[in-house]
Amino acid sequence: MSWLGAIDWIWPALGLAFLLGIGVSRWWTTQIRSDQSSQVSQEYFKGLNFLLNEQPDKAIEVFIKALEVDSETVELHLALGGLFRRKGQVDRATRIHQNLIARPNLTEEQRLQAIYELAHDYYKAGLLDRAENLFLELRESVSYRQPAIEGLCNIYQQQKDWQKAIDVLRLHKRGERAQHAVRVSHYWCELAVLAIESGDYEEAGSCLRNALAENRGSARAILLRGEVKFKQADYRAAIDLWQSLSVSNPKLAELVVEKTIMGYQRLGDADGLKEYLLNVASIPKDPRAFDLWHQALTDIFGQIEAAERIFQQIHQEGLSGPVANYLFTKTDQENVSIEQLKVLLKDLLNRARSRKIEYTCAGCGFDTKAMHWLCPNCGEWDSFS
Repeated sequence: MSWLGAIDWIWPALGLAFLLGIGVSRWWTTQIRSDQSSQVSQEYFKGLNFLLNEQPDKAIEVFIKALEVDSETVELHLALGGLFRRKGQVDRATRIHQNLIARPNLTEEQRLQAIYELAHDYYKAGLLDRAENLFLELRESVSYRQPAIEGLCNIYQQQKDWQKAIDVLRLHKRGERAQHAVRVSHYWCELAVLAIESGDYEEAGSCLRNALAENRGSARAILLRGEVKFKQADYRAAIDLWQSLSVSNPKLAELVVEKTIMGYQRLGDADGLKEYLLNVASIPKDPRAFDLWHQALTDIFGQIEAAERIFQQIHQEGLSGPVANYLFTKTDQENVSIEQLKVLLKDLLNRARSRKIEYTCAGCGFDTKAMHWLCPNCGEWDSFS
């Protein structure tokens, strides 16, 4: 047994030992015959010894046999099961909780608590069907209704069954639904994405109306409404929707620079495109979008002025991969002045002192260079800015 492994087990085991000690002492004092008390005490210390020596399977067997399941010892079994699940040993936690549920002398509240813990064991083990069945059973109880709904929602979200996730969140009481509005809005957006991919724009529009009904300020729903309009060749409506994001959600507006330029071009609106490039468009981070943006700048302003405008925006927005490639090419071709190089180098060194992250989760601080609607670290929706 390694020192690190031993240290990792000692404190949780000692905490559990304390709880077990209290429970056993209570059980012991209620026993009439001293030989029963002595036997339980010996078994308890044997189980604790197995636990501290990293023999959890043997410890489980001893504790299950030694501790009679009654009102005094249920919490001890739950504590032991919780310890194993937190350690990632879900199979052992499952055995503990299954053993509890099989006992006929549990109160209804104790049985529900054991079912709830077992549902979490199954969820963590990836046995989502089994977890779902247990959460569905708990959904009818008063004390576990809300956590069961959340458990079901997490399962459906993991399975990307967005309609079921929406339906189960509607089971919350009316007064509690507002706190889930952002999440439900994103589920409708996910359904809209599927409809757009299948070419069902009417269904996509319906989903997005539902998303905005849940969360009127949903930037994602506005972004997708623009996508639907673009797919339907209603370029003016798409551009108007996307430009409404330029102030409130500029990072989202960056995602549609390419399509906005294409919209103006397909409309033949050179003046509108020029106004957009002058006042709205951020530097695209996608290489293909950057090429289109750069070409549009060059076509309208000429090569020299386009390069000047790119330098100006770099100072405001920083570098991305496509911009760095552009500058490298320009420098290699000696199309960048010494003064511009000095300013650029100073700016790069200044930014390098504190590495710029494109997107940061407001919930947990997770940093990423890609835009996520759902934080892969903490599971919060709409948390990146």
